[in-house]
Amino acid sequence: MTILRICVIVLVGGVLTSNMMELTYSATIQNNPNVLITINSDGSISQNGNLFDGQLYPSTLIDAENGVGGINGVIRIQNQFKNIDVDNLAIGINDMVIGNNYPKNIVLASFLHNVRLKIEKGVLFDFNKTIVDYTSLENILYESDNSEYMGYSLASNDKFSLNKGETTDLKYSLHMDLGAGNELQSLTAYMPIYINLKESYSDHGNDDEEEVVIIEDSLVPIDKLNKMDHFQYIQGYPDNTVRPEGLVTREEVAAVFYRLLDPVYRISILSENESFSDVSHDRWSIKYIASLCNGKILEGYPDGSFKPGSPITRAELAAIASRFDKLSPLEENSFADTNEHWAIEYINSAAAKGWVKGYPDGSFKPDQYITRAEFVTLVNNVLNRNVHKDNILENIKTFPDLTSDSWYYEEMVEAINSHIYSRDENSSEVWIEIIYPTLDL
Repeated sequence: MTILRICVIVLVGGVLTSNMMELTYSATIQNNPNVLITINSDGSISQNGNLFDGQLYPSTLIDAENGVGGINGVIRIQNQFKNIDVDNLAIGINDMVIGNNYPKNIVLASFLHNVRLKIEKGVLFDFNKTIVDYTSLENILYESDNSEYMGYSLASNDKFSLNKGETTDLKYSLHMDLGAGNELQSLTAYMPIYINLKESYSDHGNDDEEEVVIIEDSLVPIDKLNKMDHFQYIQGYPDNTVRPEGLVTREEVAAVFYRLLDPVYRISILSENESFSDVSHDRWSIKYIASLCNGKILEGYPDGSFKPGSPITRAELAAIASRFDKLSPLEENSFADTNEHWAIEYINSAAAKGWVKGYPDGSFKPDQYITRAEFVTLVNNVLNRNVHKDNILENIKTFPDLTSDSWYYEEMVEAINSHIYSRDENSSEVWIEIIYPTLDL
């Protein structure tokens, strides 16, 4: 009887232990995580799933916690690399799709400010350790080479380790502040998650010498230019002229393309540090020049200068525009005067895409300076911005030196006015409303 009682006790104890282990496992490891992050054996990070599926609207924290208006889910991290210490978490924002007529930069700014993220780590039977407590997305955003957006550093008692082969789950909750406006309606975005970006991943002494591996940022913008929102990107002069036949300078070109960048990409290359010999740190265009040089879109000259106030040539502009897209293969030279020119590939690629045109005599005149009207025509071609005179609204900005019978009238009006639009059967714009957003002009 004693032996029988011992066997029963052992059997019952084993069942209870097994059930407790199963409960513990199910509390911290979900069968179907919403987001799966894998730290691969080479140190790269891959992700399946997305934090934000668009089903988010303003609510109270209590409602969001209960799934009303908020988004709740599980992030699973599986480590195939080596033993690591996690002390920084971050998110990126990519592939933002806006289902309304609000400009993208306004939507992005509101999204970063009004959407908040909470992350909890499981301990024993429950996710009961909050490591990120409803911080605005702007406080946990990561962008390459941007000191303002470097993710969220965990408090010392919230840091955790992951051994090689180990898996851990984090619970996340997204909440939209009640103060958010209509600009966040019908919005979806892909939000990658980053762990210890640019941090040292060490083997904790398992080898003779500690190895340090730098995990490079994997966020690559699909499109560097904002082709959806039709903002004003040039303005007039203090004397109320717009000078369509005047020349455009290199720094003016930098300023225009900076304004036209996709907002997420613009943040990623933002800089005010440049060492050109002729660009002072207090020059009005330093941010535009430094940022586009940081993004490898602009270049200086071999002597270390940038020549910001010099007019830009047709070849230089074709080269800049071509850096926003893949070069078309050079099958044959399109122009009679570019055979030995340094920009021949850029010029021919831009011509193949319909961005630039030559002259009736078959030349391109690559070293000729470009006018403001020619410049906006190229930019509009790159952005697929086109409107017929009949579809332009009456309340547009006007200038005495911009007449409706000039060849460049529609091109200039397109560049001067921010507008909401639709497209007709020929893909030409039909303007719906002139808007006046706050722009960095």
